[in-house]
Amino acid sequence: MHLQLQLRTHLLISALLIACILPAARADTEEDGRFWLSVYSQGALPIANSFWSMDLHPRWREEGQRFDQLIVRPSIFYRVNPNTSVWLGYDTVISHPDGQSAFRENRLWEQLQYQFDAIEAITLVSRTRFEQRRREGNDEIGHRLRQMLRATMPSLLHAKLSWVVFDELFINLNPTEWGVARGFDQNRLFLGVNWKVDQAINMDVGYLNQFINGQTVDRDNHVLSTTIRFNF
Repeated sequence: MHLQLQLRTHLLISALLIACILPAARADTEEDGRFWLSVYSQGALPIANSFWSMDLHPRWREEGQRFDQLIVRPSIFYRVNPNTSVWLGYDTVISHPDGQSAFRENRLWEQLQYQFDAIEAITLVSRTRFEQRRREGNDEIGHRLRQMLRATMPSLLHAKLSWVVFDELFINLNPTEWGVARGFDQNRLFLGVNWKVDQAINMDVGYLNQFINGQTVDRDNHVLSTTIRFNF
């Protein structure tokens, strides 16, 4: 009963946040087709219940014709118990905007991840991340909150196949001189499948909608997303 109350509260807060920020979205919206590839690898550290993680995220825009961004994300995490882990990581983000020189952003981040007990075969994972963002050439730090809720449900089509849906909300906590406005930044909604290759490898494939709240023009990106995970 206590778990169900926690889950309902979490969902209610997320719904209220989305309801509050959606009216701020403007009518002028640009759309694009994109391709994102994510490669995750994880392994155990010599310290009990401690692990390392390394992610690579190359991304393409304009229907996959032009390279857009590369994210390199090393991190470590500690498993407090089978359901809860705390993380510390660092991102290097290299962006290649159209008609401009490439620029780099560095992010230090802290994360709490919690997996709820399964409810009628549905597994729910909550991920809360705080980022400290610094644009190359500027000392001002932008603080951002990212809240994700991911649901996984086994498929009747195959024992190794599961349905996956997640939503991640991004909120800027302060404005910066390098272009960040306080408030709603973006939202990502993913619908797809997970295929468990074996005990060490699994992958997600599906559609991701990325809505970005721009200061002048909003963006609505339609992304073919592929994620591959390796556990060592």
